[in-house]
Amino acid sequence: MAYVIVLGAMALLRFLLPRDTERNRRVFATLCCFLLVSLAALRAPTVGRDTALFLDVFERLDDRPLLDALGYSNWVEPGFKLLCTLIGFFTDNGQWLTVVTSVIIHTSVSFFIYKHAKNIYLGFFLYMGMMIYPLYTNTMRQALAVSVLLFAWGLFKKKRFLWYSLLVLLAASFHVSALLFLFCPILTLIPVNKRTLRVLLPLTAGLALLGRLLVLPAVRLAGRIFPRYADYEVTRFLALYGFFAVFLAVTAYGIWRLYYRPLTPIEGEAAPERGIDVRGFLTLMMLLGVILAAMMTGFGQLQRMFNYFEVLYLLWIPLAAPPAFFGEKERHLALPVELIAILLATLAYFFFLLFFRSAVWYDALPYTFFWQ
Repeated sequence: MAYVIVLGAMALLRFLLPRDTERNRRVFATLCCFLLVSLAALRAPTVGRDTALFLDVFERLDDRPLLDALGYSNWVEPGFKLLCTLIGFFTDNGQWLTVVTSVIIHTSVSFFIYKHAKNIYLGFFLYMGMMIYPLYTNTMRQALAVSVLLFAWGLFKKKRFLWYSLLVLLAASFHVSALLFLFCPILTLIPVNKRTLRVLLPLTAGLALLGRLLVLPAVRLAGRIFPRYADYEVTRFLALYGFFAVFLAVTAYGIWRLYYRPLTPIEGEAAPERGIDVRGFLTLMMLLGVILAAMMTGFGQLQRMFNYFEVLYLLWIPLAAPPAFFGEKERHLALPVELIAILLATLAYFFFLLFFRSAVWYDALPYTFFWQ
C-alpha cells in the first residue's frame, strides 16, 4: 500500500503543479525525491530479500580495522565494504546503512530524471510504476552501482569518456557487473537512423534468437572451463517472458515514435558539438536490452544484468511519448490520448506486479516500517 500512496502522491503533485516551468520541475523533483528516500530509508530489514543479508555484512564488519574489513568475504565488493566501514565509524546501528544507501540511490535517480529526462513527471511516475523503485529495496549493491552510473551519464553525453570510465570503475566496486558499461563509448561510433535501422532491427532479432538458443550451452561450457560454476543451478520462470515482452514492446514503441512517426520534426539529427547522439545511443542500448532479455528467458540469472537496462525506461519512454500541456484558456492540465494510454499501461503493469507477483518480487512487498 505504501508504494500506491507514493505513486498517488506523485500524480497529485503533477496536477497541483500543472505549468511546466523550471520552478515547478524543481519543486516536483525535490518533493518526489523526499518521498522516495524517506520510504526506502524507513523500511524494515524484512523489506527486500537481501536487505537482512547486507545488514549482516555491516554488523560483521563492525569494529574491524579497515584493511581487515576490505579483506572480509569475497562475494561482497570492496566499495560496499568500505561504505559499511565508514558508516560503522559513526554508528553500529544497521538501520543507518539502509538510510545512507537510500539517500545515495534515490537522490541519484531523482537527479538523473530531473537533469536528463525529457518529461520529468513521466520519468518519476515510471520509476515507481515500472516497479524499479521496489526492486532497489532489495538489490542494494547493484542499486548503488546504478546510482554511480546515473551520475556518470552527464559526462558520457559530453564525451568525457575518461572521467566516465573512472566512475564505471567506482560503480563496479559496488557490483562488478557494472564493468559491462566500459564498452558503451564504442556504441557512439555506430550511426542510427532510418537507413541503418534496416540492418540493426533484423540483426537484433537474429542475435536475440541465437542468444536464446545458445545461452544454456554457453553456461554448460563455462561450467566445464570453470569448475566452480559447474553446479550453478539455472533458474527459469514464466515472469521472465513477461519482462521480455514488456521491454520489447517499449523498445518497438520508441523506435516507431522516434524514427517513423515523430511527434515533431527531429531537431539536431546529427550529434551536437562535442556530445553524443543521445537518441541513437539510447536506441542501441534498448536493442541490446532486447537481446539480453531474450537470453534471460533461458538463463534467469541474467535478470541482474537486465536490471541495468530497465532503468532506460526513465529516458526512453519520456523521449518518445507526447507530453502533457497546460491550457491557458481552460486553466487545466491536458493529457494527449497517447500519453493516457501509456499511463494506463504503466498502472496495469504496476498493479499486476503488486498484487499477483508480490510473493516473489524480492520480498519488497508487503512494505513495513523498521519500528513495526
